[in-house]
Amino acid sequence: MQVVRIPAGETHPLRLLVLRPGGTVDDCRWPIDTVPDAFHLAVEKDGRRVCIASFQPSSHPALTATHAWQLRGMATHPDHRGIGAGRLLVEHAIEQVRELGADLLWCNARLVALPFYERLGFRTEGPEFDIAGIGPHYLMWRPV
Repeated sequence: MQVVRIPAGETHPLRLLVLRPGGTVDDCRWPIDTVPDAFHLAVEKDGRRVCIASFQPSSHPALTATHAWQLRGMATHPDHRGIGAGRLLVEHAIEQVRELGADLLWCNARLVALPFYERLGFRTEGPEFDIAGIGPHYLMWRPV
């Protein structure tokens, strides 16, 4: 498996499959896709994109950081879960944002993803909250 940078539009198929099932490609075009310093990563295995996520410099009012980055839209193809693709992608991204001067990485994590992020050193901050049409989440963060 290898991590590669990809254009924002190439995240849309996995976003649609995993994060917006039953939606349209338009539901997968997000503001992060056009943020100037944002970048998008994919894990490739045997020539297939099996995991994606996007990253942007962004503070959060509940977190104290000098230079925070947000992880958004992480998705792993259902046929490739549990093989370490997500861990590989996040560990690679942590190195990337650290090189860009980040001191913290945060995300809004779905309840089903809490154990994954906890294994990678993320901590919850604050109470559970709901994202309309998506479901319950927790704010999670980790120092980088």
